[in-house]
Amino acid sequence: MKQAILNGPLDMIIKEQEIPPLEPGDCLLRVQSALVCGTDIRIYEGTKKKNVTYPTVMGHEFAGTIAESNGPLPHGLVVGDLVAVYPIMPCGHCSACVRGRENICRNRLAFGYQIPGAFAEYVHVPAAAVRAGNLVKVNGVRPNSAAVIEPLSCAYNGLKLIDAPAAHALLVVGCGPLGLMHIRLASALGVKKIVAVDPSAQRLSAAAKSGAQLTLAPGDTAAREILEFTDGDGVDAMVVAVGRTDAFEPYLEALSPGAKVNLFAGFPTGKDVLAVSANDVHYNEYSLIGSSSCHLSDFEFVASMVTDGTLQVDDLVTTTMEIEEAVAALEAAKAGDDLRVGITARS
Repeated sequence: MKQAILNGPLDMIIKEQEIPPLEPGDCLLRVQSALVCGTDIRIYEGTKKKNVTYPTVMGHEFAGTIAESNGPLPHGLVVGDLVAVYPIMPCGHCSACVRGRENICRNRLAFGYQIPGAFAEYVHVPAAAVRAGNLVKVNGVRPNSAAVIEPLSCAYNGLKLIDAPAAHALLVVGCGPLGLMHIRLASALGVKKIVAVDPSAQRLSAAAKSGAQLTLAPGDTAAREILEFTDGDGVDAMVVAVGRTDAFEPYLEALSPGAKVNLFAGFPTGKDVLAVSANDVHYNEYSLIGSSSCHLSDFEFVASMVTDGTLQVDDLVTTTMEIEEAVAALEAAKAGDDLRVGITARS
């Protein structure tokens, strides 16, 4: 099988590898779609190093068909099914796992990190992941849309943490792929007032089509316009979907008392310090909440929304390249002209 092997920063080769033998309980997926995430770009360039060891095969947003299994599959799965893959394997016994926060398990393994990922023709799925339910059946869904379930689930986890589904008004700053996913999820979940901020007119147009009622470019009047749109109440939930601290601070005055803010994006090391008035947080009872990855239950819920058509995502993957073009796919994703770039193998 072909794999895009990253030997070190900016050193990727396409190599033919033997498919590893399946141990009892293991299965083999034929990759149908793998998406390029911003994290993949940072790994490729060497700016993200945590949990990364070389050589590695990236690709944690993916879907594939079950090609082979060494032993019975979990109930409901058969060879030939299309599955979206929940990429995390938590340890199950650390303090985070015991508290139901397995998505932030410090001992977790993940596809595309410690486990070879989906920038390949096939992915070997260990028995533990098969047993744990990491393979979520999505027959009838387009492969690219199935692969989008992973980042959508991360967005859903962040929205839950700030109680966005019950919010009167939500502000999303940054209308790249993940910002649009937040908007679509919030709209599907019934949030009535959604505001989107981005400097790109093209992205603001996409945000409006995704469900935002007010779209704004950053500027001195943006916070005041948000207050006017919300009849002076402000927003009670906010998502920072771009890794810039200056995308957060200008909108503090648009927050309602008791507002919750999700710092969803990763911030560049050394440029990740927020300037927030402690008294503003104290007297307004603001909550600043991070989010990382998602729970399996989030993944299953979002998969159900995609499979039943509640959530429309077919247009979120705008370019697909073959695995031999993996470096070009990473460069295209970095350029930012696409919502999501997909990598696939020849049929």
